[in-house]
Amino acid sequence: MPVSVIAAAPPPARSGFSGWHLSVVWIRAGGGPDGLGPGAHTDCMQTLRPPQGVLTDGVVSLRVPSAGDVDALVGYAAGQDGGLGGAWMPALNAGASRERCGWMVADWLAGWAGEGSYNGPALVLTTAQSPWPVGLVGFVSRDAGTFELVFGVAPSGRGQGLATRAVLLAVGWLTRERGAAIVELRVGRDSLACQRVAVKAGFSVAGTVSGVAGATGEAVEDLRYIIEAGERGVRPRAAG
Repeated sequence: MPVSVIAAAPPPARSGFSGWHLSVVWIRAGGGPDGLGPGAHTDCMQTLRPPQGVLTDGVVSLRVPSAGDVDALVGYAAGQDGGLGGAWMPALNAGASRERCGWMVADWLAGWAGEGSYNGPALVLTTAQSPWPVGLVGFVSRDAGTFELVFGVAPSGRGQGLATRAVLLAVGWLTRERGAAIVELRVGRDSLACQRVAVKAGFSVAGTVSGVAGATGEAVEDLRYIIEAGERGVRPRAAG
């Protein structure tokens, strides 16, 4: 699978940080037990406009990142609420600086603006109990009318069905408001938690896709799950 490296570059890494693996390209929902692995996002795809408001089902919400989320990222990097266990946050390592965390928020926003973005556009996941981000849903434009979702949930939010709810919200928004015909997940064969999310959210296995593991350069084969417009989904409502 070809890899597109964009102009945007990450800020200098702190001592001991090994950097991101450019060959992953946000391909895999199985970067960790609950989601995102590090990667790069091409800016050659169609631009996806962000939602006008907050997407919510009354239990969880998805919203565009803001400068206020930098504090949350700094907290996770410092080990708060389970930290970054399971590699659920793309391109962020334990002990990351405030500068790096701020760059990540800016990079997600650049993805929404159609500008050079390393990680691509993402929405932060929150719950009704707190505005503090507990996860992410990222978006990758594939073929015309096809979008891939990548997701991650912080250790403190796992085991509560939050990832499934977030995926359903994203699917509903993409199919009803952005004209997506197919939404897909690409899940590592050993990522059982992500496979369970895919099944619970109504996705079906539609073959496999090949990629490259950035850490080792080895070829990997992931399961491709899809859901088509008109199949099972939720009806997110705009809030605020």
